[in-house]
Order: sequence, then structure tokens, then C-alpha cells
Amino acid sequence: MDWQPEPESLQQLIQLLNSTNMADNAIQQQNNQRLEQLSQVPDFINYLLYVLVCMKDESSLVRTVAGLLLKNKVRQDFKQIPRTVLEYVVSKSIDGIGDPITMVRHTLGTVVATVVALGKVSSWPDVLPRLLQLLDSGDYTVVEGSWDILHKICEECDQELEEPLADGTRPLSVMIPKFLTFFGAESPVLREYAISTTTLFVTLRSESMQPMMDTFVVELFKRANDENAEVLKSVCKAVVALVDSRPDKLMPELENVVNYMIHTTQHSDPDIAMEACEFWLSFCEQKELVESLKPFLNRVVPTLMRGMVYSEEDLLMLDNDDNDAVVPDSDQDIRPRHHRARTHDQHQGDAGSDGESDGDDDSDDDSDDDLDDYYAEWSLRKCSAASLDVMSTAFGDQILDFVLPVLREELASDDWRVKEAGVLALGAIADGCMSGMGPHMPSLLPYLVQWFKHEKALVRSIACWSASRYGKWAIYGAEPNTVKVYFEPLLAGLLEAMMDTSKRVQEAACSAFATIEEDAGPYMAPYIQPVLETLARAFGLYQRKNLIILYDAVGTLAEAVGPELNQPQYVQLLMPTILERWENLQTYDQHMFPLFECLSAIALALGSGFKPYAQPIYERSVQIVGETLQMCQQASQDPSIDAPNKDLVIVALDLISSIVQALGEESQGLIAQHNCVALQLVGMCMVDAETDVRQSAFALLGDLAMHCFALIQPQLGEIMQQLVPQIDYNYQHLNVCNNAAWSAGELALKGGDEVIKPYVTPLLERLVPLLNNENTPLTLAENAAITIGRLGLVSPSVVAPNLEAFAQRWCVVLSSVKDNDEKSSAFQGMMTMISANPHGISKAFLLFCQAAVNWQTPDARLMEMFVQTFAGLKQMAGDEWEASIGMLDP
Repeated sequence: MDWQPEPESLQQLIQLLNSTNMADNAIQQQNNQRLEQLSQVPDFINYLLYVLVCMKDESSLVRTVAGLLLKNKVRQDFKQIPRTVLEYVVSKSIDGIGDPITMVRHTLGTVVATVVALGKVSSWPDVLPRLLQLLDSGDYTVVEGSWDILHKICEECDQELEEPLADGTRPLSVMIPKFLTFFGAESPVLREYAISTTTLFVTLRSESMQPMMDTFVVELFKRANDENAEVLKSVCKAVVALVDSRPDKLMPELENVVNYMIHTTQHSDPDIAMEACEFWLSFCEQKELVESLKPFLNRVVPTLMRGMVYSEEDLLMLDNDDNDAVVPDSDQDIRPRHHRARTHDQHQGDAGSDGESDGDDDSDDDSDDDLDDYYAEWSLRKCSAASLDVMSTAFGDQILDFVLPVLREELASDDWRVKEAGVLALGAIADGCMSGMGPHMPSLLPYLVQWFKHEKALVRSIACWSASRYGKWAIYGAEPNTVKVYFEPLLAGLLEAMMDTSKRVQEAACSAFATIEEDAGPYMAPYIQPVLETLARAFGLYQRKNLIILYDAVGTLAEAVGPELNQPQYVQLLMPTILERWENLQTYDQHMFPLFECLSAIALALGSGFKPYAQPIYERSVQIVGETLQMCQQASQDPSIDAPNKDLVIVALDLISSIVQALGEESQGLIAQHNCVALQLVGMCMVDAETDVRQSAFALLGDLAMHCFALIQPQLGEIMQQLVPQIDYNYQHLNVCNNAAWSAGELALKGGDEVIKPYVTPLLERLVPLLNNENTPLTLAENAAITIGRLGLVSPSVVAPNLEAFAQRWCVVLSSVKDNDEKSSAFQGMMTMISANPHGISKAFLLFCQAAVNWQTPDARLMEMFVQTFAGLKQMAGDEWEASIGMLDP
């Protein structure tokens, strides 16, 4: 006999569920408290299930809310819920999937999928066979409800469905053939379920899917002209999945596939066209496939360019106010911002890194934001532009034969939307076709600058973006007087556009300006005065969202011109505005992150010129680190306290690093304040749970070692205890490991033999395996090699006996590193070790010679050591010297 509710308790629950959509916050809070009390009742799950499944006279909203509460209760207390109760929930939910209300059916599906996902598919062996059997029901609602559950289980349990059950069968080997039979179902809803669910396993390269791939492709293309929009979108997604995972199934019919995708990319339904357009983006990202697209470029390129024109729907979604500069932004207008912690890179110096897994540094690649990121959501227009961008990179100037005729037509159009699309296309091909576009830019770039003043804000903004993509040409192009004729008008036009009455144009112009100044670097120096004057005016005009970009522009200027910024007239223009904002901003304001980054760049550029401003900025940074760590500690002990964003700790540590670098040894006075509280906080951050915090802490430690070693030395034992374990053989947290290895080298260099000797062996035990592992990311291997060299310089008696164990890989890794002081100290260390153990270099002799030859500008001390080292090696080699040297590459 089924469980039955107690009528009074049931009625009480119904009343609460009915009031969940009331707008009154006080009532909502009371309801939540009462529901929380009811949730402690042993039969609460059964009550919710009863409302969801049995109370068909109640509103769909009440039943759905009951179902969502049931799902949350199951997810929250899964391990404590008796198996019998879960079995009852699953059984009754599947019994109810023929409910006539779609919302209720789908809520039931969510409940069943949640139980199966949390309990594992193998623990519910009867669920999948029952659902597959119900797919043959004559009742449409039962079939649709079963499909909903199956789709959700496939999304949640994709890997488990590949695993054999107790009888040895894999669930997918039974499920997929059944799914394929529904590709031709009478109901479009069922067709869409079948195609989208099966495509999941194409995307995942499912082993069970492979034997049925041919059938999948045949059945899929039977739906190529389906009359239902959702089905057509699923067909397009499936074709894209095939491109990514099994392109071999498309290549025999590539011409037909391309013709179909060209046709569908021009579909009257923009959502279908957008899904089809993804095909070109995916195809061009497959290096082994892209050449096969060449015969079709004459049709594909114009199709993509036509897809870039704003549709009426696009324009309706945009806030098209051309004069909104004085309208305040809401907090919802400002996207969350995440700071990239510093990592030490031998090729780039101290650069931001966004990778904890592979070490790739994309900090200079803004292409994700480039393509009109400030407009709406992903759309046909944006997908078309991204596809053309990738295509231009793949084919280079070869696509210009097909781009230029359409481009001329669009740029000459009287329809502003068509002209705007042409400007977008011009920017999209910039990276891939820069050389081919060079001869056209003397006429095109002035037009783009003119369009900064177009009557339509959307044209003005895209013209700014597109022009910025050709900034390098305007600076370094082959035309006579390039800077005077092209760069200066471009810069002046952008500075004027930054003061536009449209916030959209301000954003585009400011972002474009940041790109230009980054490309120009020291070429920006003659223009610092007008640039700072414009930036100062912009600070008085911009609303909150665009101020974030403005901070970035100031920081990028400082990075571009470096010490040139340290002129009294420039400092007076810049610092009062920045300091006013620093003093007035609340600690947890969203603007603190970009302001910290901006100040870090300014400090490095001004160097000693930052000293008058350093103390209050340093003190507040230290205070923010301390307060944030304390609040995090309190939050870990009291769940009612919200933990603060630790990104504040990261940006504050990075700003302190910049101040230390800027002031050099003069920073010791700041660090020594309040019993060296900053060093205590750095110690806490070096063992913090968050990797980005540790990463910035070790970056700061290295800077402190360089400039404030006397303050660090009393705590060196404790520091090394924390540092050595972070140099991880498996570099699980790459940038933490990288910065720890680098800072160890700085500590060694400053500490000398007597101080650092106790720690050399444990450091070598970690650094040498990292260096010798050919899979170690290059930046980490380089820092490991440099630190080993520095350890050899200060403690050759400990390191030199191990020389043969790392010499070959050491020479290979450092051979291509640019000349700098760190590399010089490492080579001095290597030659000190060779002097102590000349036989240790024997197997790596030729590699060492090649690494030495690769030096371009060795300093006097290094050159002297090279001469001495090679003289010693020559003497030791005797008659074999000439033969050995003869084996070097010319």
C-alpha cells in the first residue's frame, strides 16, 4: 500500500508552496524558515513527492516547486536517505512521467536523474531498461517524459554509461540503437531528443558509439531538411560534433556537406543559421582538414560576410542609445573581473599568467574579447566574424580574392548596417591577412578614422576596434613617414573618440587605444602629454563600467613608455586623479582590482619617482591582505560569514611587489614597519589553500630577496620549510612551482654559501628531476635551470659533484633563453661548477659550447669566465680539442 500523508501537514505544506512566489521579502523569509523546519520531518521527502506526483488538482507551479525542493533535498542528504525511500522516489517519479503538464514531467525527470547520478547507474540497474521500454508506449506524454529522463541521465552519467553492468553489457550499446530509431519519429520533440542525446556521445568520442557511427550519419542527414527549427539546430550541432570528433565520416561527402552548411548558414531563422555557422569555425580550427575547404572559399567567404550584418533582432537586443554617457551604470552592467597573478617567465620577465595546467600565457591574446565582445550574446554576426577571423589565419592572403570584392561593396553601401559589417570584416581579417592588406591600408585606414565620427554609434565603435587591429601597420608599416601620416591621425582620432557621448563608443575607443599603445610601446613617448590630458578628462566623464577599461589604458601606457613617464609634468597630470580614487574607493568596490593593477604598472614605470606616493599605498595594501586573510579565517570557522574575495590578496601582493621593485633597497624602510608585518603575511600566503595566492606570494618573496634580504634572513629557515615543498615534481600547480623555483634562486644569490648551504641538497632533489623531465613546461624548466646554476655559483662544493646528472638538459634549456642578468648568473654558476668538476661536463661538452656561442652580449665578468673555462677545458682535452670543436654546428 502506498504511503499516505497526514492531511493537516499536507495542507500546511501546500499553503507554504503557494506563497513561494509572493514578492514580499519578509513573507519569503518566513516561508523559507518554515520549510527548513518541515524539512527535518522524517517523511518530508514523501510529502514533496506526493504533491509532485499525486496532487494533479494543484497548480503546476506548486507541483514544480515541490519537485525542485525534492531534488534539492535528495542532493543535499543523499547519503543519509534510506535506500527504500530512494527506490520509492524513483518508482513513483517514473510512474508519473505521463503527467499532462510538461513542466511537471520535466521536474520528475530531474528528480530521477539526480538520484541515478548520485547513486551511480550500476546501483539502479532497473531504471534504464524500464525507461527504454517506456519509449515504446503509445502514450506520447509517457514517451516524451521518458526521453527527458534519459537525456538528463546521459548528460550526468556519460562516462558511467560506457562501463559494463553486472551482466557484461554496456548500457550505451543497448541505448544508442534505440535512440537512432527515433531520428525519424513523427513528433519533432522526440526527433530532437534523439538527435541531441546521441550527439552527446559523438562529442565525447564514446567507444560504444563508434560501431554505429555510419548509421548515425545516414539517419542524421535524413533530417537535413526537417521542417522543425529545433530539429534543424540539433542536426547542425551534430554535424559540428562530427567535425570535431569524426571528420572522416564527413570527408567522403565533403562537397555535399559544405553545400548544405552554406545553405543552412543563410537560413531565415537566425538561430539555425548561427548553429550552422559554427561548422566553419570548427572546421577551420582543424589543421588537418582546413586545406580541403579551399575549393569552396569563393562561396563560404561571402556567406560569412553577409552573416555579419546586424539583423533587426540583434538591434532590438542592443541598447542603442547614442547619447548615454551621463547615464549611470548599474552593477549588473559590470562583468566580474579576475586578476591574473604574476609568474616569473624568462622570455617575458614578470608577466601575468592564466594557466595552472599547461603554462600557456595568453595575456597578450585578446582575441576572445576582440570580436565585438561588448555587444549582446553569441549570435550569427559574431560567429560569422569569428569564423572569418579563424579562416583568415588558416589561409592568410589567399582569401583576399574573395573578401575584397564584397568588402568594397559593403564599405561603399549607403545602408549603415552593411557598412558596419564591412568594417567588422576588415578587422576580422587583420591578423591573418596583414601583409596582403598592406597595400590597401593607406586608403582604408583614413576612412576608418573618419568613421570614428559616423552618425551611428555602432559604426563608430566597430571602426575603433577595426582600426586598432591595424595599429602595428600604422607604426611599423613600409609606407614613408608611417608614424606621422598614419599613426598620429589614428591616435588623435581614438583620443577624441574616447570622449564620445556614447558609452559603447567610449568603451570601444578606450579598448582600441589600449591595444594601440601596447603595440606602439616606446613609440608612445612623444605623445604622453596629450594622452594623459585625455585620460584625465575621461576620468571625469566615464561611468563605472568604462572606468575599468580606463584603468587598464593607464596601466598599459605605463608599461609601454616605462621610465619616460617619470617626468614631473606627467606625474602631476596623472597621480592626483589616481590617488583621489585610491583614497575614496571602498576596499571591496569592484574598481579596486583594476586600480591595483593600474598602480602596479605606474609604480614600475616611475621607479624611484613613485617614492612620494609609496607609503600610504603600501600600508593600505598590507592592511587589505591582513584583513582579508583574517576574514577568510573567520568565515572558515563560521558558515554564516561570507568569505571575501581572495583576489584582493593577490592584487595587493602584486602591488607590494611592484613597489619593492620600483624602490629597490629603499623599500626596506617600508617593509620593516610594524615588526615586518608584511613578511608575516607573505609567510601565511605561501601556504594558503588558493594557488593564485601562493603564486603571488612567491613572486613577492623573490622581489624581497633581491632588495630586502637582510629583513628576510632571520626567517629564512621557516621560509625554506614552506618553499621547498612547493617545488613539486609533478608541477600540479605550475605557476606556484615556477615562482617558488625562481625565488629560491634569488634567495641563494643574496644569501651566499654559508646561509644557503643547508637548503641546497633538498632544493636539488626537486629541481633536477624537474629540469630533466622533457615534459616539464619550458618556463618552469628554464627557471629550474637558472636556480640550479645560481646554487652552483654560491655552493659549488654541494652542486658540482652532481653536474653530470643535469648538465646536458641544462645546456639545452638555457641555450635559447634571451640574454639577461639571471641567465648570466646561472652561466657563471655553471662555469664555477665546471672548474670544480671538469669531468662533469664531458658528456655535455658540445651542448655547453653551443649554449655559450648563443650568447649575444655577455657582460665583462661572464666573458672573462668563458675565456678561463674554455682555456681549462682545452688544456684538459689536449690533442682531442680540435676534433671536439670541429663537431660543433657552424
